[in-house]
Amino acid sequence: SRSIPVSENTQQSSSIVTPQPQQPNNPKSIQSKHKKVFTTYHPSLVKKAVHLLRNPFDNLVSRFHHELKEHAKRSDTAQWMKRYPNSIKGFKTWCADQDARYHREELSVDWTTWSHDDNNNLSNYFEGVACHAEFFRYAQWHSLASEVVKKLNIPVLYIYYEDYLTNLDGKTEELLEFLDLPRSGDLPDFDSKKDYSGYYTREERAAASDLMRRVASADGVNLLERYWVPLDFEKMRKETKALE
Repeated sequence: SRSIPVSENTQQSSSIVTPQPQQPNNPKSIQSKHKKVFTTYHPSLVKKAVHLLRNPFDNLVSRFHHELKEHAKRSDTAQWMKRYPNSIKGFKTWCADQDARYHREELSVDWTTWSHDDNNNLSNYFEGVACHAEFFRYAQWHSLASEVVKKLNIPVLYIYYEDYLTNLDGKTEELLEFLDLPRSGDLPDFDSKKDYSGYYTREERAAASDLMRRVASADGVNLLERYWVPLDFEKMRKETKALE
């Protein structure tokens, strides 16, 4: 869980926030029966891969909800929830604080080296994209995951999150067959009635899509473009310049 400023005096638009040291969690306050272990293993042990994809806009709201759950385990719960309530407003404040927090560091990066779009300056596409770093990570992660399975030369099964809604039984059978696993017991209901459509305007979705398109590799574009919202931003930019 990231340390995001929770002071009511935090500036959301231009200030840079100094990360505060995190206090260790109180073990008694965390209700968990499992110990988290970080480990690595040799790539030769990987024989197959399952690549799960979810709508990036829903995925980002889900990450915000994960932050809420993480802070519920800590001593700053009330203060954090006051600044970032579980609502559209809380989500937008969370994004604004993230964008402001790393603004100075982003200015020192040569963003022409990060674009798959003819060395365009990627930072030009940050404008109008709340939580732009999250969308950058999303497109980059899926592109790199595709690159890894190619380098390992292993079979890969791509599953889209919404496939579980429309064809849970069929996708489960496909997954078990791919992994050479037997089916055991009945499937539980897949409950995903969440609606995050009100968290973004069409223009915000289009701006984020424009950014992800330039971050993603060719394979990444093929995997993700079903989620993107088209708007001709290049045409809009030219029309705006013509009016200046």
